[in-house]
Amino acid sequence: MNNKMKSTICGFRPLALLGALLLLGAINPAHAIVPTVVLPNSAGTTEGDSNNSYPFDLGQAGLISQRYQQLYAASQFGGGGLITQIVFRPDAFAGHAFTSTLSDIQIDLAYTSAPDDGLSTTFANNITAGDTVVFARGPLTLSSAFTGPPNGPKDFDIIITLTTPFFYNPALGNLLLDVHNYGGGSTTFFDAVSPLGDGVSRVFNSDVNSGTGNTDSEGLVTGFVIVPEPSSAAMLLVGGGTLLAWFGGCRRRQRH
Repeated sequence: MNNKMKSTICGFRPLALLGALLLLGAINPAHAIVPTVVLPNSAGTTEGDSNNSYPFDLGQAGLISQRYQQLYAASQFGGGGLITQIVFRPDAFAGHAFTSTLSDIQIDLAYTSAPDDGLSTTFANNITAGDTVVFARGPLTLSSAFTGPPNGPKDFDIIITLTTPFFYNPALGNLLLDVHNYGGGSTTFFDAVSPLGDGVSRVFNSDVNSGTGNTDSEGLVTGFVIVPEPSSAAMLLVGGGTLLAWFGGCRRRQRH
């Protein structure tokens, strides 16, 4: 009886837990998720007052490329941490389900000293510090199942998992999303907001290589998945290592 119980504890449960962790790592990133924070905060559970196709649905506007920067006010982040995913939701009225691979995209995150609704028309002037390529240039597959209430807001299921996470500290400035879309492509209309002073604004140009663009108060409703402390990821790795060591130890005890 005791040997059987030990076999259950030291064999099945660690194996099941290890399998669960591996399964979590393999979950389809296209599933809807709940972001850590939504900007603007006012749109967290409310459909935005607008919709927009920039910068991931250029086919709607007949464009083949675009440089796009969007500002997020630091005051709307509850705290800092490691940004691992950027997520969007389709517009409830103009959006639709889709799966599409955009051929040539690069995404950067950086700090900006520009205020909300005060971005420079010169792209370079908006990058203050910490410019990091968070999605390495190449194809980007996006999708949405277009789930959620009929009148919105729809679920956050347009997910970009960063190839290089970005540590963001709101005390150092506003956050700047900088998208280079070199190949156009079609997806869906995204939920967006347009009021002045709402915490998001943008600058854009249909020529991806242009140094300047047009500014306005529009912005995509955006969710961020943030690990509160960089050490949290390390803790997960340590925990996984501990689990593997424990599992291996149980196997060794079974052989004696």
